Order: sequence, then structure tokens, then C-alpha cells
Amino acid sequence: MIRGRLVGPSVAAGFVAVALIGGLATALVLQLAAGPDGSSAASSSTVATRVTVASDTPSNQPTFATDTDGTSSSSTASAQATLVPTPQPTPKPTPPRPTPGASWQQDSSFVAAKMGGRVARDSSGGAVVLAQAPELTFPPSATLATSWSGLIQEPPRTGTDDRGVAYTDYNYSGFCGAGAAAVTLYYWPASHGAVTTRSGTFVEPVDLGANRHASTYWKAEGAGGYARGMILSLAEAEWPTPDRGLPWWPRPGLMNWSASPPSTNVANLTDAVNWEASGGSRLDYFYVAVRASEMDQTDLRIFVHTDIHYGVPVIVAARTSNGTYALPYWNVKSTSGAVNHFVTIVGYDDTAGTYSVMDTCGTTCNDKNARAGVKTMSQAALYALIVAESDNDGVIW
Repeated sequence: MIRGRLVGPSVAAGFVAVALIGGLATALVLQLAAGPDGSSAASSSTVATRVTVASDTPSNQPTFATDTDGTSSSSTASAQATLVPTPQPTPKPTPPRPTPGASWQQDSSFVAAKMGGRVARDSSGGAVVLAQAPELTFPPSATLATSWSGLIQEPPRTGTDDRGVAYTDYNYSGFCGAGAAAVTLYYWPASHGAVTTRSGTFVEPVDLGANRHASTYWKAEGAGGYARGMILSLAEAEWPTPDRGLPWWPRPGLMNWSASPPSTNVANLTDAVNWEASGGSRLDYFYVAVRASEMDQTDLRIFVHTDIHYGVPVIVAARTSNGTYALPYWNVKSTSGAVNHFVTIVGYDDTAGTYSVMDTCGTTCNDKNARAGVKTMSQAALYALIVAESDNDGVIW
């Protein structure tokens, strides 16, 4: 098993400074320490890092949402993780969000708690900020249950909706952020019901012209894909109350409707998943954004181990190809010929050196023009594609 620690500021050596730039005003410190024997565990492509993060309670694992077929949505592992005995941590409330300024920012106290391993999930599946980060061990591989969430799929840019009405809307090609958010929110109790049941008629809040302003109806479960009602709701109607009308979120929907073509900003995506996962109560709930330039492969593995342990995915912004590697369902091509894309990591296998990646961009969207889903890819390759992404967006974990 891979063990480790996200340690606090008292450790004087072995730290990596993580500064969130591009509108993130907070400098973060991620400090890495070796395990008790000072060694590291190797995978086929990278060296696995020892990390310890906050657990829910030291003695048991929380119960999370359940798939419709009765399987658990929490992670399944090839070996049972063993918690190192620690004192029962004392939960303390998440700090309030600062008064918004001219640009989006994450709360520095909350980010420090997350990077220090103190943001966990309690026995009810909700997020909690702990006074200290207890220890736990990670198995060499673990994967979330995806029997339902693995069928989540964005609507194609042209086709028929769930009432059989024909449409064309090129904005739909940019709904990968909403798709990744829907996958993520499936694993949170407060938002699970919306992901699995939401349906309705949706239309963009701004008319961008011909073939970019369709009114379409989507169900939660359809032959073409699941959670399409939630994806459209997120893309076109999501608008957390604290963000409304602020410079980074002037109109409803995850999409930046002023961009050409419209796309999803990491700021909006981070706030949206926190807002929905918390049941519409907090913007600083569980997830923080870390820029690609401020993390390495070891950091990425820490983020994945931690979130998969808590039964939730990591959201990744990546280039679909960098000339050497490509995401599943996408062709290898030059970096300039590829596009930026959001996917989620729903599992890992450190022995094989792979991540399980969920893509919601299907027909008329990906290079294969095929229905997407969960596939494995090299950990080194995914990290390279994160670095190649042109906006330096990184991950939301």
C-alpha cells in the first residue's frame, strides 16, 4: 500500500510551493514528507508518493450515494486501505468567503486547509474541515463505481432531443465542463438526486445567432446518454447566488458566453461544483483549483489518491493531444490542432501506472465520433496533456 502525508507548516523541509496565478490571489504550500522507512513505491511509469490526508473518521468509511443498480458509488480498491490510528479530529467550520473583488479568488484559509489535508468527508458524505489531518494508507489501485455515472454523456451538437425534436446548436460542443461537473456531482449526496432525475427544456441565456440558441428537452436517462438534463442545467442555467452578476459570472450558466466560442472558466466550474455539492450553501466546500504550472506528477497523484479515497472524482483540464499522447477517444495530433477539454479521473492503478478517465464528450464531439465513457491511460501521458492545455487550468480537486 502507498502511504503518505500532506503535512502542515511545522515541517521545515521537503515542501513544494503551490501558487495559484491568473486571478487566484493565494500562495499555497504543499509539503511532502517521506514515509516511516524513507522509501517510495514505484509504478510502471512514475514513482508513487507517500501522502497522508485527512480521513472522515479514523475508524470507518462514510456511506456515499448508491448507483441505481445497488452498487456503491464510493471507491472500490484492489486492497483495503488501512487507517493509521490517530486521535479523533475536532471538526471546525469552513471559513467564510471573502468579500468579492474585481476578480475571482479562492479563500486562502480554505485552500490552506485543503492543501494541508484537513478537508474531508464525514459519515454522512458531506464535506468538513478538520482541526488536524489524521493519517491513512492508500491501496495501490482504487476506482469509483461508474455503472450509472459512466453513461453520462453530453448531447451532440446536432441531432434530436429527448422529445424527438431536431436541433443544431454548436455551443453544445463546449459543454465538457458541465459534463465533468455532472460526473463529479453524482458522487455527492446533496446533488446526486439532481444528476439522476433532472429533466426539462433548456435554452442559452443569450442569443448568439443561428445554430447557437436551441431550445431542447432532456431527461436524466435517455438512449443517447445519462444526466443530459443536469448537463444542460449546469451549462445554461447554473448561477450560484453569491456569484450572481459579479465580473466573472455576469449571466446564468457555466459557460462564458462572451468567449468565442463560448467555454467554461475554471473559476465558474470550481464554484459550481462546490455550490451544488454543498446543497447550495457554500462556495468553499471541498474543491480547490490548482494551476498546471504549479504542480508535478507527484502532486497530481496525491490529489487523485485523496479524492478517490473520499469517493469523488478529480476534474482535469487537458489538451486532447500534444503530438505524442492523446486522451481516450481523441486522435494524436499536434498541440495546435488539438483542443482544451475537461475530463474527470475516477480511478487509479499505481502498479500499472494508469488513471481511469471519464469523458462525457461523445458523438459529433470527440475525434472518434463515438460514445465516450471510462478508459484507462498512462499517468505520465495525462499529466503531459494537463501541462499542454493552453490556459494553464490544471485540476480541480
